[in-house]
Amino acid sequence: MFTLQYAKDPIWNDAEGNSILLTVKWEEFQEEMPFSAANYDSELHGKDLFNRAAAGEFGEVAPFVVFTPPVIDFEPTPSA
Repeated sequence: MFTLQYAKDPIWNDAEGNSILLTVKWEEFQEEMPFSAANYDSELHGKDLFNRAAAGEFGEVAPFVVFTPPVIDFEPTPSA
């Protein structure tokens, strides 16, 4: 198992409140990375991070926002 240095920027990852996306820094790696912690995770560290994040240990959990992809107009532009 990895050793957590810190976690930050929690945001709900689903509308049901079962998953939280975090930015984490593990001691074993040089860079921060995204981590999706879930209350149903099969790994204990995933459940632990979810519970800690949901309790506010890493800051207030930002609300879930539904991603709406942009609409792209593919109509050809008239040439001059």
